[in-house]
Amino acid sequence: MENTVVVALISSGSSVLVAMTALILNYRGFASIESRFASLDGRMAAFENRMTAFENRMDARLNLMQSTISSLLTDVALLKDKAGL
Repeated sequence: MENTVVVALISSGSSVLVAMTALILNYRGFASIESRFASLDGRMAAFENRMTAFENRMDARLNLMQSTISSLLTDVALLKDKAGL
C-alpha cells in the first residue's frame, strides 16, 4: 500500500472513531440528564404533597378561627342586647 492510501485510511478511521465516541458520550449525557429529571419529578411530587397537607392544615385553622369569631360576635351581640346598647 502506498503512503497516501494508509494516511487516507487512518484519517477516515479516526474521523469515524471520533464521531462514534461523540455519539456515545452524548447518549450517556442525555441518559444522565433524563435520570436527573426523573429524580426531580419525584421530589416535586413530594413537595406538592407537603404543600397540599400544609394548605389543608391552614384551611382547617382558618375555618376554626372563622367559627370562633362568629361565636364571639354572637356573644357580643347578646351582651349588647342585655346591656341595652
